[in-house]
Amino acid sequence: MKKRIVAGVAALVLAGSGVFGYNAFHKSTATSAAEIAKEVTVQRGNVTAGVTESAAVNVESLAQTYDLTLTSTSVSASVESSSGGSSRGGGMSGMPGGGMGSMPGGMSSIGSTSVSTQSESSAVALIVDEVRITEGQTVKKGDVLMTITQESIDEARAALTEAVQDAELALKQAQIEESETRLSAQYDYDTRMTEGRNALAVYNAAMNEIAQNISDLETQIAECTDSRQLASLESQLASAKSSRTADELAAKQTYEEALMYYENAQDLYDVSVNNVGSASEEAEEAVEAAQADLNAFEAYISDGRIRAEYSGTVTGVGYSSGDTLNAETAIASFADAESITVTVNVTEDDIAAVHLEDTVDVSFLSYPDEMFSGYVSGIGSSSSSGNSQTVSYPVTVVITEVPETLLSGMTANVTFITKQVQDVLYVSNKAVITEGADSYVLRKTDTGSEEKVRVQLGFSNGSIAEIEGVSEGDTLLIKGKVS
Repeated sequence: MKKRIVAGVAALVLAGSGVFGYNAFHKSTATSAAEIAKEVTVQRGNVTAGVTESAAVNVESLAQTYDLTLTSTSVSASVESSSGGSSRGGGMSGMPGGGMGSMPGGMSSIGSTSVSTQSESSAVALIVDEVRITEGQTVKKGDVLMTITQESIDEARAALTEAVQDAELALKQAQIEESETRLSAQYDYDTRMTEGRNALAVYNAAMNEIAQNISDLETQIAECTDSRQLASLESQLASAKSSRTADELAAKQTYEEALMYYENAQDLYDVSVNNVGSASEEAEEAVEAAQADLNAFEAYISDGRIRAEYSGTVTGVGYSSGDTLNAETAIASFADAESITVTVNVTEDDIAAVHLEDTVDVSFLSYPDEMFSGYVSGIGSSSSSGNSQTVSYPVTVVITEVPETLLSGMTANVTFITKQVQDVLYVSNKAVITEGADSYVLRKTDTGSEEKVRVQLGFSNGSIAEIEGVSEGDTLLIKGKVS
């Protein structure tokens, strides 16, 4: 039943078209045909033939972020002391004149430099004054995106300058501390060397003093006539004889310690100054880091303007007037004008004409009268086939010349060049009149009339042809007739 209805409709359509054809025929025979002319210009350029495929353009997105940070590092240095051995001297206090306590005391401690560092990082707070871009706007690298309030710039600059001054002060403090450590270590070294050289003489003097003290007391007792004074002298003699062994042992211990410090004086000096210099190095690094922060700040925002780091079309704006810049929110995002690609499918019949790094011609539906260029960056090894069972391969093209505005998704026509003649005069094939083996064109004269000019044709891609016998800029006529 459905087939019959369709046949009926078809018969009706055929009948109607027959009536229309009859009326049109009689009308055309009754009306004379009018001649029209279209003007084209002889141009200079390339005549190219090749395989053309179409696909959507892919434009990579780039984000410009705010990552200017302030790193504040404080460095302090101090001298710490640790015990270098048991104290010498101070014994035999019962001896006249203080006994061994009168001996020069050596340094009993080892000085060393302690270094303390602390770093803190915080974002420099900059406040947006005016935003000068909108979504969809095309910008070039270096264009101004937004301006920053002068007040926030002054506050940030003051903070960064203070960080430099603090680091420089820490460096001076570290250098002073280290200088004092070196002086103290040198004094200890000199003292130990002197005491070591004199150790034997000091020991012999101490032993002689112990013996002489007992001898003097015995002489005084023998010559004493006062009973009360005699009792006191006898008590002192008993005490001196009782402590003689201990005093002689203390003198020997002092002697041995002096020799030990003498023999190890250089090692003890080296231990004392082992860390000297590290505090200054860290402080110098802190000064360099703080100065680098200040320099980076001045380079980034000294004129109060934030400039585009990329060229392309603005696809997003992260701030408005009064906002504070932060690392989490992008200043702006761009469709990268330097990373525009299109991937087209080329059939196996044509893939042999495609090679890596080949130059290609690219046109866009949005710009039909302009031609751009690119190159082949990749040829896929995997194939695909559609309903027609035709095998094709993905070919990626990087577009190096682009129109002013180009967005992802726009259609691009890619022509893989198989033959090309460059820098020649060319014209539309429709402007050429063929008469036997000769070719002619109709050229418009300065007076508005036309002249027939014989020409020679070269390479043609089917739509335009290389031509000789005319000049660049000549106006040619394409004639036809319409009813």
